[in-house]
Amino acid sequence: MSVQKRKKNYFHNSSYNQKKRKQFSLESGMKGFLCTCNFSEKECVRDAYKLLNEFADEIYGPDIRKDNDGEGKEESEKNDSVNKTKDSDNEDDISDSLNKEINKLKAEYSKPINARRFQVVDTGVKNVIFIRSTLTNPLELVTKIITELNNTKQQRTRFLLRLLPIEIICKANMNDIKSKADAMLEKYFAQEPKTFSIIFNRHSNSNIHRNEVIEDLAEIINKKNPGNKTDLKNPELAVIVELIRGFCLMSVAPNYYKFKKYNLLEICNTKESTNDTSQKKDACFEEKKETDSDKTNIDEHSTIEIVHNDKE
Repeated sequence: MSVQKRKKNYFHNSSYNQKKRKQFSLESGMKGFLCTCNFSEKECVRDAYKLLNEFADEIYGPDIRKDNDGEGKEESEKNDSVNKTKDSDNEDDISDSLNKEINKLKAEYSKPINARRFQVVDTGVKNVIFIRSTLTNPLELVTKIITELNNTKQQRTRFLLRLLPIEIICKANMNDIKSKADAMLEKYFAQEPKTFSIIFNRHSNSNIHRNEVIEDLAEIINKKNPGNKTDLKNPELAVIVELIRGFCLMSVAPNYYKFKKYNLLEICNTKESTNDTSQKKDACFEEKKETDSDKTNIDEHSTIEIVHNDKE
């Protein structure tokens, strides 16, 4: 009897855990941020949370819901009283910073999942992380971050490499992709003529043909404004298309090559004068090539023929 009970409990718990994990999975309609790393996903998530919360507080103000966490306040007061007894001012400063960061994370995790400003969700792909957000315009926050990093050249993350805004998540089928992309591209390409490129990448998905996506999206862009032109070297806008298993993540990224494909470490480590040289090596309509910092992000089982488009 005890063995049977244990088996039942095991299967019950397994079913419960599956339901719990499902809440943290990619879903159509989400917005947020696509993050990549080479290793240590947990540290990458911490990097992302810290960076996103810091800059979001600057733009939008502190998340009011954080103040509702009584435990966080209580613990903060306790920590402050302990810190006052320390002899060294430097130790106090370090301890205060650590305690504030810990309390901030505790407050964030104590909130209901749907109420959190930023929440990591499972992509099912190693070293590719998605952070869902309640913000309506992820691009605004990413632009603030990368502009600051580009101006100061001060490294703010250790494990987080690329940080891409994601405006749309839909099912990875052409009808859904074209429908959702049409509305998104209207905002960027309908008014003034723009130069553009399409950046396509896939992870654990071989059902969608790369050339079909590129051709269909380029056709939509050209219909928005006949003045829109492709640019192989330095487009004003890059249309990001990331296929992750059964989902398609899309966004538009300004100054994609200037900001080193939104690689935060590269932005900090590269001088402005080297930008032109690196941009010449990139091509419009070319699938994101593998670099030392991105090797683990490419699906090793995907074999995709790279086709260069000679049109400018």
